[in-house]
Amino acid sequence: MSRLLLLHGLGNNAGLWAAATPHWRPGLEVHAPQLPWSGEGIAGWRHETDSARHVEQALDAVEGGVDVIVAHSFATLPLLELLCRREAAGDPVRAAGVVLVNPFYRQRAEDFHWDEIVPMVGNFPQTVSEGIRLQSGARPIEPALQADIIRKLCVWIGPYGWLRFYDAYLRTPTLPVHLISAPCLVVGTELDTSAPASDARLLAARLPRAESVLLPGVGHFPMLEEPRRFTDLVHAFLDRSPTRSGLAGDARSPV
Repeated sequence: MSRLLLLHGLGNNAGLWAAATPHWRPGLEVHAPQLPWSGEGIAGWRHETDSARHVEQALDAVEGGVDVIVAHSFATLPLLELLCRREAAGDPVRAAGVVLVNPFYRQRAEDFHWDEIVPMVGNFPQTVSEGIRLQSGARPIEPALQADIIRKLCVWIGPYGWLRFYDAYLRTPTLPVHLISAPCLVVGTELDTSAPASDARLLAARLPRAESVLLPGVGHFPMLEEPRRFTDLVHAFLDRSPTRSGLAGDARSPV
């Protein structure tokens, strides 16, 4: 049996993956934990300085080990940090493959510009609104109520929560991603106004064993907009990846 670990982004929760649930193939063991940067957990996390350890704990919690890790948006940042940390220590994470969906990545520190900070902050409520709209499905939320939810979530995340994201983004040029030995699938989306598709392409080019996919006509939440298309991508990648038993060394070693 293959095991899949799904890591949600900032301000989301495990419900992010609900639309994909009916489309996972039979026999696939799917784990979607609630991470500390969920909407419910922000207050206790926003002063955190090592989010990678929470990803490591989520991996360790999957009995028997994870075959493929799928991370979305903010979660790609602590996952990349963990993968690099473990590779540099000579103890790579034992997963057969990694899927990075709408990742944030820059290769050089000078690729960050002062005049993009304000637009990024201003765009965050729009991304939150998109997620709420898509998760509400066939029962749309009344506009005034949705606006109130968005405002409260942004206030809840607050400057510290948003800066945890931006600080992790700013550190990506220092990550030795060329060390990551696991096969990777990097998924960008054409209409994403939050995580540029150019970041996904650049990251895929820097990873030694990566393939890149750009989904046309889709925004920041492909697992909500196109759940069948999204799960088909992951299934195909899973089929191309070795199982944990095919990894070098003892497959029973801890994650």
